[in-house]
Amino acid sequence: MYTAADPLAKVEKDSEEYRDHIGTINAEGRRAWVYAKKPKGRFFQWRSLVSYILLTLMFAGPYVRIHGQPLLLLNILERKFILFGFVFWPQDFYLVVLALLTMILTIVLFTSVFGRIWCGWTCPQTVFMEMLFRKIEYAIEGDFQAQKQLALSPWNANKIIRKSAKFLVFYGFSFAIANTFLAYIIGSDELFKIITEPVSQHIGGFIAINLFTIVFFLVFARFREQVCHFACPYGRFQSALVDNDTISVTYDFKRGEKRGTLGVRKKAGFSLSDAVAAGGVTSAEASAGQSSSNPFGDCIDCGACVVVCPSGIDIRNGIQLECVQCTACIDACNKMMDAVSKPRGLIRYTSFNSITNGYKFPLKWRTLGYLTVWLGVLSVFAGLLLTREKIETVLLRQPGMLAQRLPDGFVGNLYNAKIFNKTFDVQQAELRLAGGVQGELRLIDKLNTITAQNFAEARFFVALKPEAITAPNFPVEIEVWSNGAVVARKKTIFISGGATTP
Repeated sequence: MYTAADPLAKVEKDSEEYRDHIGTINAEGRRAWVYAKKPKGRFFQWRSLVSYILLTLMFAGPYVRIHGQPLLLLNILERKFILFGFVFWPQDFYLVVLALLTMILTIVLFTSVFGRIWCGWTCPQTVFMEMLFRKIEYAIEGDFQAQKQLALSPWNANKIIRKSAKFLVFYGFSFAIANTFLAYIIGSDELFKIITEPVSQHIGGFIAINLFTIVFFLVFARFREQVCHFACPYGRFQSALVDNDTISVTYDFKRGEKRGTLGVRKKAGFSLSDAVAAGGVTSAEASAGQSSSNPFGDCIDCGACVVVCPSGIDIRNGIQLECVQCTACIDACNKMMDAVSKPRGLIRYTSFNSITNGYKFPLKWRTLGYLTVWLGVLSVFAGLLLTREKIETVLLRQPGMLAQRLPDGFVGNLYNAKIFNKTFDVQQAELRLAGGVQGELRLIDKLNTITAQNFAEARFFVALKPEAITAPNFPVEIEVWSNGAVVARKKTIFISGGATTP
């Protein structure tokens, strides 16, 4: 039997029930639509600021240019990646892998310490849904009660106009997101060609834009929180990363239980101010619900934390898979605590063990392990990024080509060179034969000036005198010059075959 002296018992009892079903599915197995109340408060303001920064970065990424290169480009098709103006070519793919691994480890580390803070503050699904599409919905249909009434009302002119306007605006933003998403893959220049040139010349791009638009529209107009509940794998594996010491949005059940509405408290003849004034209860005892004169905790069972939740859960049941830690319940609860003159923080960022045992957040060995691995990978990535060649050359012998006897009697091998300029300066590249070998390097293609963050290709012969050839296969060295200085030396194999025979 639950008593005020044992608030954990009720939490455990509730947990046996709420974990058996999901809040967005009703008893008949149908979708229970979530009409979330518009949040207000300090955390919502901070989340809005973070979201505006992320949205600006997201929409500006493929269009804003640094030294002629887009701010962000993830061209998987051509294996070309650009991060903040720095180009990563196919031979730099290991750096892209390390960057992705660093990002994943960052999420793992922060999840271990702060729970699903990624989901609530920076996940694109949450940012778009809560800070863009839901705000549009509030502007057109009103707050949650107006939305419920509109959904239950018969189809009339008002409902048709509001629903049509909302879906048209949703589709327009989905179209803009789809175009931006495609620009990340193929680049803004190619996207501009798809938009301006005849559709017949870009059938694939036209289909891709429309498919992305439909997907984004369905995600934000229909599936919404179901994407987080069922499609996103992060909500599943995060349960292996959190424990009772993880800081997350948590309800202080020791302070809040036993719950009682203001009406119930009045019927019971209990008044917090009267009890404190009488001297039988201190304000701290009354607030903590530990006095025999006060059977109630601070939770007035108003349901404000429930109606504001975009996932449709009750945070008072404890940490749940569906909770994305958007902090809307914190703002809603703090507002109610202010209204009834009680301390804020009944729902706050804290850990389960901090509430039950009263101690602060310990530094766990597991967290230290994550931190060590993260620092190690980050250090390796930073070191490789800072020490990568500024002028990189890929030198390959022409496949399928044998040694040739040239008209002047020299023996030649044909090579391909691709020179990558990874700096933000124009480079004048030149190839020379090194090592004092009796021969010369003969360019077939003119080696042009290499612009910033770009590359140039050239074919050339390494032509040697027959008397300089001492073996069927032997190494030769090519010097790569840029702006009057040697920037690289590349070794390759010269194959003479039978070309030395007169």
